Amino acid sequence: MSKSGIVIVLVLLSLNGLPESVAGSTIYKYVDQDGNVTFTNRPIKGGEKLQSSRQPSQPRKTAFHTHKQSSSDVVHKQSKREIKRREILEHELTTEMTLFSDTRRNLSLLRNDTENHQQKIKQLRSKMQRHESNITALKKELTKL
Repeated sequence: MSKSGIVIVLVLLSLNGLPESVAGSTIYKYVDQDGNVTFTNRPIKGGEKLQSSRQPSQPRKTAFHTHKQSSSDVVHKQSKREIKRREILEHELTTEMTLFSDTRRNLSLLRNDTENHQQKIKQLRSKMQRHESNITALKKELTKL
């Protein structure tokens, strides 16, 4: 194989990733007086060092320390989550009950004047059913806690 063929092979290898045995060694580039380029893993007088050998990688020492949680810590965190969830559900229940009462009151006020407010009555009945359904679901969730 000619020198230019070797150069092409080495260039292609460098583009596609050198094998580990070559990639870990030092590569030298030498250009002679006629302009011919030579790549080698042996030092040549007047050659240019392209790649140094890699040092074997050593495992990194991490500064992170894992803290193993005791079962009481886990139980405590779970308990805090359940308390927070209960508070949220109770707040939602209170809001739904208030909205349900307001909707029922508005509906009863409109029943007296059914001709002018027929559409409004339908909307309020639908709204009242949604609130009632939400109240039932929230109470069910609260009994699970």
